[in-house]
Amino acid sequence: MRTVQMEYLRPGEILEEQRRVSIVYLPVGPLEWHGPAMPYGTDPLIAQALARGAAERVGGVVAPTLFLGTERERPAYILENKGFEHPESMYVLGMDLPKNSMKSYYAREDMFAVTVREHLRMLVQHGYKLIVIVNGHGASGQIASLKRLAVEFSNETDSRVMYAFANICPDGEPEPDFGHGTLVETSLMCYLAGSSVQLSELPPRDVPLKYTDWGIADSSVFRPGKPESDSVIFDPRDATYERGEAFFRTALDHLCRDVEAAYRAL
Repeated sequence: MRTVQMEYLRPGEILEEQRRVSIVYLPVGPLEWHGPAMPYGTDPLIAQALARGAAERVGGVVAPTLFLGTERERPAYILENKGFEHPESMYVLGMDLPKNSMKSYYAREDMFAVTVREHLRMLVQHGYKLIVIVNGHGASGQIASLKRLAVEFSNETDSRVMYAFANICPDGEPEPDFGHGTLVETSLMCYLAGSSVQLSELPPRDVPLKYTDWGIADSSVFRPGKPESDSVIFDPRDATYERGEAFFRTALDHLCRDVEAAYRAL
C-alpha cells in the first residue's frame, strides 16, 4: 500500500488490505489545552501516530482520526490539589482552568458516545473482523464510554472491538508520570510534531510552573491525596526528541503486541 491511512487509499487498495489483514484502527481524542507550548491536537495526534505505526507493523488500515473528546467537571479535591482556594464553589471542565487563553473543544459525554457509536457502526458495516479504538485522552468519562462501546459491539456484532490506550511503561520498569502537558506528552510531541512544540512559550527553567497558572499537571493532581508540590515536578522544559522517541517506541510495542494477540484469538 502507498499508505495505511484510509482517506488516501483507493477502494481496491482498502479491500486488498482487508482481505490480507482485517483490522481497522480508529484514533480518538479532543482538541485540548496542554499549555501554551503544545499543539491543541496533542491527544489525537499521539493516538493517530500509534495507530499508523501498528497498521504498518501488524497490518490493517487507519480510519480518519476522530478529533473529538469529552470531559467532566473537576471534583473539589482535584481543584484543591491544583492549588485553588474555595474549590467547592468552582466549576472547571476538564483542563479549562481560568487562566488559560483558550477553552478546549469538549463534546458532551452523551454526544461523544453517540458519535463514536456511529463510526463503529460504519466500520462494522464494512466487515472488519477487528476494530481497534486507539484512545489518546485520559478522561474518566471518555475511557468509560469507549470501553462500554467496545464490550457492546464485540458482543452484539460480528466484529471484535478492542480498546487501547498508550502504555509508555517499559517492561519491568516503573511507569513514568504521564501527566498532562508535562514531560512525557511534551517529549512525545517533540518526536512526533517537531516545530509544533515551542518550549520558548514557557518561562525560564528556574520559574516554577504552578498548576493554577499554566493548566499543566502531574498525575498526582488527579488522585486523592495532597500532591507534594503546587507546581509541575515532571517538567515539560526537560522534554527532548530522544525521550519522545523512546516513549513512543515502547507504547507502539505494547499496542502491536496486544493487537496481534487479539487478532490471533478471533
